[in-house]
Amino acid sequence: MKIIKGILALLPLAITAAVIPFMPDTVPTHYDINGNVNRYGSRYELMLMPLLIILVMGVSAFTMKRYTKLAQGPDGSRNVKIAKANLRSLKIISLVFPVMFGVLQCYILYKTYRNAYAPAAKIDSVMFVRVANILIGVICVVFGNMMPKIERNNLFGFRTAWSMYNDNTWAKCNRLGGIFFVVIGLLIIVTSAIAPPTASVFFLLGYLFVGTVILTVCSYRIYKAEKALENPSDKK
Repeated sequence: MKIIKGILALLPLAITAAVIPFMPDTVPTHYDINGNVNRYGSRYELMLMPLLIILVMGVSAFTMKRYTKLAQGPDGSRNVKIAKANLRSLKIISLVFPVMFGVLQCYILYKTYRNAYAPAAKIDSVMFVRVANILIGVICVVFGNMMPKIERNNLFGFRTAWSMYNDNTWAKCNRLGGIFFVVIGLLIIVTSAIAPPTASVFFLLGYLFVGTVILTVCSYRIYKAEKALENPSDKK
């Protein structure tokens, strides 16, 4: 598994290093929400995402090592239970992340190469915005499926002061959060596939903002309900 993760982490960098010599010195490096190029820069800026993937994978490996040690404690311990549950989630993340962003990097290389040699009037970057937004939607769906399986901790999940109150509030908030993020992810995917680029970006931001606000309010209500069960006299 470590070898596979190492290959997934390094492959985008290797592909980018192989493609860059065929690029012009200056390439499109940034697009506005309409998909128009609004900045040109050095072709070596294309190395940033592969390096970011390696950095994130390094942090992931360090975190997994920490949870692996915690998971080796005495069976039945709450800390061991949390470590084992979160270790499973982290293993999934450490596989999904490099695959998804590696695919995105390959698409970026392809579009950058085409747009670098295209006349300004024929630059095609609408699909770039769509693909980037759809990727965010997929991430939301994956994260939403993981949330109900995560034990209370200080690293993963939907964390507010109210959801972190105890295991019950955590489980209820993250179960609800999982549903929300799957729905939000699916909405982002569908909207990004059919709506104009500008509209799809605003829809994406709107879905995430509204979903986060609703989840925050719900976490407070769940917390208040839990407090009321613990202290019936506090029902107000």
